[in-house]
Amino acid sequence: MEKEMMVQVVEGGCPFAQRTRMKIREIDEGSGAVTLVMEDDPANLNAFGLVHAGAICGLAETAGGMAIFRYLDPRETVILNTVFNIRFSYPPRGELSCTARVVEEEGAALLEEFRREGRADKAMDLKILDSSGKIVAQAQATFRLIKTPEEYKKYLGG
Repeated sequence: MEKEMMVQVVEGGCPFAQRTRMKIREIDEGSGAVTLVMEDDPANLNAFGLVHAGAICGLAETAGGMAIFRYLDPRETVILNTVFNIRFSYPPRGELSCTARVVEEEGAALLEEFRREGRADKAMDLKILDSSGKIVAQAQATFRLIKTPEEYKKYLGG
């Protein structure tokens, strides 16, 4: 998927990403890395002035999904998060970022498995960083590729 379409999916088509002020900061074609940021916004805070755990989970889940999504045609294949485990390690404040990486060979293998089996799973480790580079949380997630159900296609304009 082209960079412009990925930006449109996250920043233009995802109400959750819009509400939490999530943006794609970088797509590195060479390394397969996709970096998303969640801007510093009072709407993302919990009662103690820290970034809400749910918003952090959403950032990590979106980054992981987009790293896979770049190899897909959403009219044919959709990604679902099936397992998500997170460990918080430092008080999350300010802008947060998460980089997820799926190299071209992994993307090709996932698509081949999907074509062969009708589904494919990808596990990944994700680190969520604050603006100083300190790790505030680490997550492990498993994403599943499935055939895009007809009822999902209305969200794609098709």
